[in-house]
Amino acid sequence: MDKMQFDMVQIVRSVPLFLSLTRQDWEDVAEMLVGRCYPKDAYIIQAGEPPDALYIVWEGQVKILRHSEEGRDIVLDVIGPGHMFGEMAVFDGMPYSASAQAMEDVAVVAISRPDFFRLLERHPGVSLAVISELSRRLRNASDLVHSLAVERVERRIARMLLKLAASSAQYSADGLVIDLPLTRQDIADMTGTTVETAIRVMSRFRKEGLITTERGRVVVLDPEGLRSVAEER
Repeated sequence: MDKMQFDMVQIVRSVPLFLSLTRQDWEDVAEMLVGRCYPKDAYIIQAGEPPDALYIVWEGQVKILRHSEEGRDIVLDVIGPGHMFGEMAVFDGMPYSASAQAMEDVAVVAISRPDFFRLLERHPGVSLAVISELSRRLRNASDLVHSLAVERVERRIARMLLKLAASSAQYSADGLVIDLPLTRQDIADMTGTTVETAIRVMSRFRKEGLITTERGRVVVLDPEGLRSVAEER
């Protein structure tokens, strides 16, 4: 196994779907992994395309989104290293239901659909993990629909910032720096609101000392205060 394959394996091994595989299993699985790189804003997959492969983020951040009939984007999730996407379409053979776009320069690991099914045939433990993962995704989708339908936008934005802080934040002297190039449009897309509303809410959070910006990144100054907003009814 060369260094590139070794590095890919280290990322893929952290994915819950593959935790049942042994070291000996990985000697076989490593041959199925293909590394790919994409520049910022590039689409890795697009909704409606055939499910050729599932992907695991190796480096960088990727947003999973749907395009509405009105031309708006709705961001379903933002994922980083060790997280996968496209597996549901690969599993059921239907076209990808959502697009995946690089938020910065990213590297991913791809496993082709035929190789994925060979993996399932040889390692039943992975099949059980797939069922668990699909159930988790379904629950998350249900929670998202509920959030967009009934929750106040301030709560949605606070929850989104806390989620990003938990997954991609770096500590600084001031607080938790969300290490992502978030635009106002990104914030609006992630929370199902307009750019104008996102600007208004973020401005309010700044005035209340909950957040600030540092070198173009959002900094969470008061996580507990932001959590109070996220949890208020």
